Amino acid sequence: MAVTLPDERARPDPVSPPADASACELSVEIVALRWQAPEGGFAVAAAVTDEGEEVTLTGPIEHFHEGELLAARGAWRRHARHGWRFEVETATSRGPSGDEALLRLLASVRHVGPSGAEWLLERHGESVLDVLDADPRGRLREVPGIGSARIGAAVRSWELMRGRRALRLFLSEHHVPAAAATRIERALGCGAVGLLRADPFSAAAVDGVGFETADALARALGWDAAAPERLDAGILHALDRAGQDGHCVLPRAELERRAVALLRADVAGRVDQMLAAGRLVADGDLLAEPRMDALERRLARRAGELACAAPLLALGDAARPRHGPFVPSDDQWAVVDAVQGSRLAILTGGPGTGKTATMRAIVELLRAERRTVRLCAPTGKAARRLAEATGVQATTIHRLLGWLPGEGFEHGPDDPIPHTDLLVVDEASMLSVQLADALLGAVGPRTHVLLVGDTDQLAPVGPGRVLEDLIASGVAPTVRLTEVFRQAARSLIVRAAHAVNAGRRPPADAGADGVRDFFAIERADPQALFDEVVSLAVSRLPGHYGLDPVADVLVLSPMRRGQLGVDALNASLRERLNPDGRPIPGSALRVGDRVIQTRNDHERELMNGELGVLVHHDAERERSTFAGDDGRRLALDGEALATIRLAHAISVHKAQGSQAPAVVVPIVRGHATMLTRNLVYTALTRAERVCVLVVQPGALEMALERRDARRRHTRLARLAAAAAG
Repeated sequence: MAVTLPDERARPDPVSPPADASACELSVEIVALRWQAPEGGFAVAAAVTDEGEEVTLTGPIEHFHEGELLAARGAWRRHARHGWRFEVETATSRGPSGDEALLRLLASVRHVGPSGAEWLLERHGESVLDVLDADPRGRLREVPGIGSARIGAAVRSWELMRGRRALRLFLSEHHVPAAAATRIERALGCGAVGLLRADPFSAAAVDGVGFETADALARALGWDAAAPERLDAGILHALDRAGQDGHCVLPRAELERRAVALLRADVAGRVDQMLAAGRLVADGDLLAEPRMDALERRLARRAGELACAAPLLALGDAARPRHGPFVPSDDQWAVVDAVQGSRLAILTGGPGTGKTATMRAIVELLRAERRTVRLCAPTGKAARRLAEATGVQATTIHRLLGWLPGEGFEHGPDDPIPHTDLLVVDEASMLSVQLADALLGAVGPRTHVLLVGDTDQLAPVGPGRVLEDLIASGVAPTVRLTEVFRQAARSLIVRAAHAVNAGRRPPADAGADGVRDFFAIERADPQALFDEVVSLAVSRLPGHYGLDPVADVLVLSPMRRGQLGVDALNASLRERLNPDGRPIPGSALRVGDRVIQTRNDHERELMNGELGVLVHHDAERERSTFAGDDGRRLALDGEALATIRLAHAISVHKAQGSQAPAVVVPIVRGHATMLTRNLVYTALTRAERVCVLVVQPGALEMALERRDARRRHTRLARLAAAAAG
């Protein structure tokens, strides 16, 4: 296919791509591999088309060699520095393009080298690859310099190369996207072709691939839609999706309904078969995936053990302060008794009720008694706020547990968190069952635990509702702070949050000594409401309060789609706040964009929901610098950027654990399916200095009528109560 690229010298700054810039195919020969990511998965290559035109290829092509002929499918994109490049989605090798390419490929085999490659080519000619495939040990053993000590490594190197190319060719022929192919290769290994032919649904278990890709591969291989393997994979996928919705288990009827909608086939018989085979676990009418069943039961047992264990944290004659900057109320001092009297205690309450002051007092009391206190929170920003509030270092839970990429947590039942008398866990309402299980499992034999959080906020992003369930179980002493202290009561944000939580419209009058930090603005027309939100976020709030509109103002919407959704707001806000940001190739992002991580990246310790700004892009290394709100700076490659999204506006769910000086929240009737008290309450409590609701008439009343839109199916409350006896 002939390709005409713009002449960069004649037109150094083209504003539009070439005419054939949409998805298309190229037939090219790789001339040189210019750069590849150290961990694999991405490369930049120079290539020449069949018509002799020079092009640059980018994408998951690091497994190809110089001199190789490719049939590549993808699309043209303009790099801000390097001009037009072809971003490869799928690529199929058509073999080496001559003796020189064969020599390069052979020389890459361990212990063969350039001289051994020439020897093999002279001896076997153009059929050398077929000859090696037929008997790699025999043929490589003949190469001068490869003796008995080296032959094993040489054969493994050849087989790895052959398996990798065979897997990539197999997946490409069946239209599996290159990015998914990279993940499959990493997870299943280079020899996975046989496994995928026998069971294409094994790819569904690979993180980032999923059932849909595996199902498409199975259909391409001619699998029957009613095949048991397909039905089983679909049922497990339905359970996995339920976990993404927050459920740990599902009633059988609900699971079957979800699976039928996905598979378009009857699944009742397969559910029975999976139960009989142990691939599903039944607890009465509730069904669970075995690992989730074991995890929830283990967490319940551990919570029960801690709650029933003899307390070890006696503070002697600790005197309750009667004077000074903090004089605890009866309820606040009751937390001290709870922490001493049980190895698992819970502190909960809304804004302005003194949770932070109580934590600080407990920390100071224990440190005065020469006891060791550790503090942690689910997110980096929450940990930083906790440290600032208490004057004691705080970390993320993952850092506390010593996350090791590819291995898991360093600390656990066999190696608990050392030297800790009291472990304080803030923002515990964000704990999923997985994180809570890892954390409580790493608590040492002499450590007490205090969970602190607000159960009226939205449920955690992951499965479960740990804090709420543990309170409901009654296994641990729980102190619920309800009194709003005078200083906090001056804030309209605090008063508005408590009013919403009680189902009342938030007050508009700050009173004689109040702080005017909350506003509710009504706009009937959706476009006028949209314009109001953008104006507040871009200029009016930053101008009035002296804020940075990118770093200090957060727009929170209940939904991603729609006229007032996250996506539409982000597009408009970026055009106002970062119109000239340099595009980052291979993504929809720009330098200067405010962004959010959308999934847990344990290797980089960049967790779902963490916010920051892309402050730099290194074009040579293909890496972008993420400046997090917690003060960290991380270098992210193209693959890591795939889970980063624009975040001048984010969903209320994604804002859990974060705060911003100014928050703007659109509330419209079109978001009715998501509107609840919990959602509005959570949005309000994200604001530090000022919060503005921009509401459509009647929309706020919709939210106040409903406490929660969806119930989560969990068993922790029942299981923990049973474990505690």
